[in-house]
Amino acid sequence: MKAALEIAQHFFMRYHAHDLKGMLACFSADGRIDYLPIQLEGPAGVAGLQIWSALIDAFPDLSNEVTAHYVDARGQAIVLEVTIRGTQAKDAFGIDNLGRSFELPHVFILKIANDGLIQSMKAYWDNVTWFQALGKTQLE
Repeated sequence: MKAALEIAQHFFMRYHAHDLKGMLACFSADGRIDYLPIQLEGPAGVAGLQIWSALIDAFPDLSNEVTAHYVDARGQAIVLEVTIRGTQAKDAFGIDNLGRSFELPHVFILKIANDGLIQSMKAYWDNVTWFQALGKTQLE
């Protein structure tokens, strides 16, 4: 079984490269995501593909940096602190494009399946701070 850190690092490396196919390959066949601040959950191949392709499209310079990680004693779960950055290039997520950039810490919790791939991924971030950085001042 691949170590939790190894698969997590591989996922974020593929994410940094905007390699959607490579990102999805990090998930088990029934792998799921749950992006709590935007209430998006479902199969990685559907919900994950939806959010990641939209982010990459709206923020063509989207990047990430894993700044810390914590692996459970059995190596089946990992918590990662990840800073995600990007400059908006088009309207998306109800945010008008003002060409502004963001840099925002995220927390990801990954559970690793017996096949060594990601079984589930939960993500947390401060959506209000994200909106403010990009110039969205009203919730709609």
